[in-house]
Amino acid sequence: MLFRVTSSRTRLLVGVALLFAGLLAGALLLAERLATARAVDGVAERARASAILLASGYRRELDKFNLLPIALAGDAEARAALLTRDPALIEVVNRKLEALSAETGAANVYLLDARGRTVAASNWQLPGSFVGDDYSFRGYFRDAMRAQSAQQFALGQRSRKPGLYITRRIDAGGQALGVFVVKVDFRALEREWREATNAAFVTDGRGIILVSADPAWRFQTIRPLSDEERATARRSLEYGAAPLVENALFRSAVVRREGQAGLHRAAFVEAVEPVHGWQVHVIVGTAAAVASAITFARLAVGIAALGIVALYLLWRHRRRNEETRIAAAADKRLAALREQLIQANKLATLGQVTAGVAHEINQPVAAIGAYAHNAALLLDRDRLPEAREAIGHIAALTERIGSITREMRGFARRAPGEIGRLSVNDVFDGIRLLLRDRLTILGAEFVTSGPDVCVRAERVRVEQVLLNLVQNALDAGARTITATTVETWDRVRIVITDDGPGIDPGMRDALFQPFRTSKQSGLGLGLVISRDIVAELGGTLTAGHPAKGAEFIVELERSE
Repeated sequence: MLFRVTSSRTRLLVGVALLFAGLLAGALLLAERLATARAVDGVAERARASAILLASGYRRELDKFNLLPIALAGDAEARAALLTRDPALIEVVNRKLEALSAETGAANVYLLDARGRTVAASNWQLPGSFVGDDYSFRGYFRDAMRAQSAQQFALGQRSRKPGLYITRRIDAGGQALGVFVVKVDFRALEREWREATNAAFVTDGRGIILVSADPAWRFQTIRPLSDEERATARRSLEYGAAPLVENALFRSAVVRREGQAGLHRAAFVEAVEPVHGWQVHVIVGTAAAVASAITFARLAVGIAALGIVALYLLWRHRRRNEETRIAAAADKRLAALREQLIQANKLATLGQVTAGVAHEINQPVAAIGAYAHNAALLLDRDRLPEAREAIGHIAALTERIGSITREMRGFARRAPGEIGRLSVNDVFDGIRLLLRDRLTILGAEFVTSGPDVCVRAERVRVEQVLLNLVQNALDAGARTITATTVETWDRVRIVITDDGPGIDPGMRDALFQPFRTSKQSGLGLGLVISRDIVAELGGTLTAGHPAKGAEFIVELERSE
């Protein structure tokens, strides 16, 4: 039964541990997912804010240069130079454009005639001057001649450096005279972006990267181009020999674009801000933020789990303390009840021997009365020797009565004496004294044999046990009860045998169970109490299997 209860408890504990482990794993998984989602959302918010900031700077840069060709288109000297081709006027325009380029930071500012040839340029004195070059093939020239103004991002024909070309047509008398061109170089802006982030860039309507903090990304795409789009870009000569391949970052499914709700494990998030038909992109990595968020989430779950475990251990500790307190109180009550049972058993046993003890006392008392009367007569007759003899008999009889009453008081006292060195034969003498009258009436005898040895015990308790065993034998009809003492090197065995009918086989297995008895008026507590007393003394009480009668064996610790 104990094994079954222990096994059930173990299975319950294992089940609770597995359930807690499962809940902890689920909490960790949920916390990681929530932390990852929040971290990615936070990165997306920062990317969005960065995109707005960078787009604002990029817009200001464009707005500054967009005004420049509009202002130049109204220049009277430029218009006159186109009409007259006067070298002096052309030089004036060249110097004006040179100063304007230096002042505004434009890469180049130049004037084209109606056929697309350069008439004046800000670099007119440099070896790579545009003066005389034909740009009629450029889209920005053709679009401006047709629609008054235009923009085009392309590689420079001479410098092979990319830039934005902003153009404005010059009219006079309803006739198109030429086009002013301002080239914007974004290299300074790209350097600023590189200091802020390595993943900021600008794309056109086809998704081609034009301006980028990372120069290697320029003229790559954020989506695959169709064959028609690729052919159109080739014909315009805007991108030179660039292959216009899709960017590797966008080719992999690791970028969560703005507006997407999923892709919580995205390695990067993208924010986009439109500027004048183009788009400013900011790409921000999520690895550091996600790792930090997951670490924090795991730590939080771990702390929560430790808190739960600590609360459980505290509850268990308090429960154990309460159980210990209750068990101690129960043990105390049980000990008190057991002591009461032991005392009741002693008093019951004492009640059985009271009649015999009274007879033992009555005889000396009657003799004392006779001796006292005779002593008085002898004193009156001055027969002093005979009187002294009578008084001596009185003293001897009084001592006999005192020994009987002392034995009864010692046996009846409630509190046990101290455990110490105890002679087994002294215990036997006490039993003879208490049972002498009953033995005489029943014609029974109590026989002892074996060496006079000492045990480590308390007299009243041992006397109570042996008296119970002898009384039980007498109650069963035995007429010869033998107590044999056998000693070993550390134990003393007291074997109580009788010539009675023996133990009923049906009662043998229940001998030491409470309320099981073969007596009509018994409670079945004598042997139970006796066994508990011997156990408290560090010994054992068992039933033997003799061929005839009954046998009980009391084993106690030997005392030197």
